[in-house]
Amino acid sequence: MPQLITPNTLRAAGREQPLIQVVDVGREPALKAALLSGRLTNLAAPFIYHDPAKQLALILMPMELNLSEIEQQRVIGQLTQIVMRSLPEDAPRAYLLQPRLFFSLQSLIEAILEADGVTPEMLRAQQERVDLLRDLVRLLGDEASLRERARENDAKIDATFFEILTASLEANLASGRAQAAQQLSQLNKILLEETTYGRALAKRAAAIEAFRKSPSRETLLDQLIAVEDTETRQTLITLGRQLLDYAFFQLLTKRIDAADEAGKQQLIALRKEIQEIRDKIDAASRAFLESKLKLIEEIAASNNPIETARKHVDELDDALLSVLQANLQDAERAGDKEAVAALERVEQAVMQAIAERQPPEVQMVNMLLAAKYPEETEKLLNEWKDTVDDRLISVLAQFADQLAQQDRTDLSAKLTKVMVQARKILPKYDPGRDTATPPPKPTIEIARR
Repeated sequence: MPQLITPNTLRAAGREQPLIQVVDVGREPALKAALLSGRLTNLAAPFIYHDPAKQLALILMPMELNLSEIEQQRVIGQLTQIVMRSLPEDAPRAYLLQPRLFFSLQSLIEAILEADGVTPEMLRAQQERVDLLRDLVRLLGDEASLRERARENDAKIDATFFEILTASLEANLASGRAQAAQQLSQLNKILLEETTYGRALAKRAAAIEAFRKSPSRETLLDQLIAVEDTETRQTLITLGRQLLDYAFFQLLTKRIDAADEAGKQQLIALRKEIQEIRDKIDAASRAFLESKLKLIEEIAASNNPIETARKHVDELDDALLSVLQANLQDAERAGDKEAVAALERVEQAVMQAIAERQPPEVQMVNMLLAAKYPEETEKLLNEWKDTVDDRLISVLAQFADQLAQQDRTDLSAKLTKVMVQARKILPKYDPGRDTATPPPKPTIEIARR
């Protein structure tokens, strides 16, 4: 839980701090995870949490502030106005006129999670598993007791528990805490041996690894016969979907013909299960792609494509872009100029909606890449120099390296040239100067194919 700053605690500290009173995850999506994980150390109350995609406007007004009703309404009005001024002109605003008021940070966080479909019961169950993980880590020096405790809590050491364990291991690795990561890895190994879910997980991993090492019809069939649980078979069938053809089922039929009566019945049941799982996967894939096509059609038919795309920003993914590109290419080949124009408008709206959800520095890089060098890039840098310093240059360097690794050398070279411009234009970073660095509202231009 983040440590909240109030006017009283700020005065007690005897120094000024850069404060956050607007947590707008529409403009900076990373703020959501930072808030939920307690990493916003300069979070000051009262503050507003704003998520335009879910139309959430939540205000924390702790009782300790001891504000009168009139003062509370004044603060609420100020915070909502800050958010409104940052919104696009055509964005919905009605929900901001009636923000939800909370008196504790915990209740506000629970409301955020509830909007994501996370119930209080789910949170309690997760906390139980976090506490159990801590207990098991403490027992690493006594392996006999650890194994006994694991067996005693077999029901709680489930998929959710292993997800928490894996996330903790990865976080420690990313933070350079090698010893802690090694302890968690050792715990994971023991739990794979001692718990029901762990043993099933180990078998699943072994089956998947065997198929990945030798991705053939024979290996796929061998592993499908060997595994015992439906979930592992579903995973294998998903991975090997392209191999489930006439030749695969011929191979299975030969196995059936060669088996004894008991084995024959088991393989016949397996064949039916494989076909059913395959058909479900295919149906789900078709439904998924059809939903993307339906969304493209909805954006194309809208009077305001950009606003429609913003409302569905969580659905704007690689799959949608692939469907969009395929339809655009079909329209171009057919010479359907009207369809091409409509799909290009959709493309423009989708890319702008995606860009608006990106962190400010990513938006800046995209704007510089879309701008013409040197005139337009120089103009942008001059527009930003009052709010952005030379720390942007290191961001540009990182993106240039990534583009070079992806063999996009033309764009990498362009960013390298822009870095030279930026060194001449942007002021040097001053730790004593507290300035926000959001870019101006981006005007997204899609580079033609």
